[in-house]
Amino acid sequence: MKTIVLAVAAVTLGLSTGVYAHTLRIECKKTTGDTVVCRGVFSDGELARRLSIVLVDDEEKVLSTGKTDVKGEYTFTAPGPEYNVVIEGDRGHVAGMSSLDIW
Repeated sequence: MKTIVLAVAAVTLGLSTGVYAHTLRIECKKTTGDTVVCRGVFSDGELARRLSIVLVDDEEKVLSTGKTDVKGEYTFTAPGPEYNVVIEGDRGHVAGMSSLDIW
């Protein structure tokens, strides 16, 4: 019985650490003028390829949508001075960034 309990605990711990080891992040920077490049990357270094990107305003109105490319990047023209960039992956992975944090 003790062996079964230890095996279940080991599996549970292994699964729970796997959930936290794959967090989605987004990094954005201005390149020239109003052009912005955002890159999606997971915490383990995997690129966020072909994931949905949504630009929304403060009232959550969708301003623009797109997808990251094979390098996990999405390039766009800033829709205004204030907006939010949201990247959406599978399994509930979501990350966002305010335009106020993009330099």
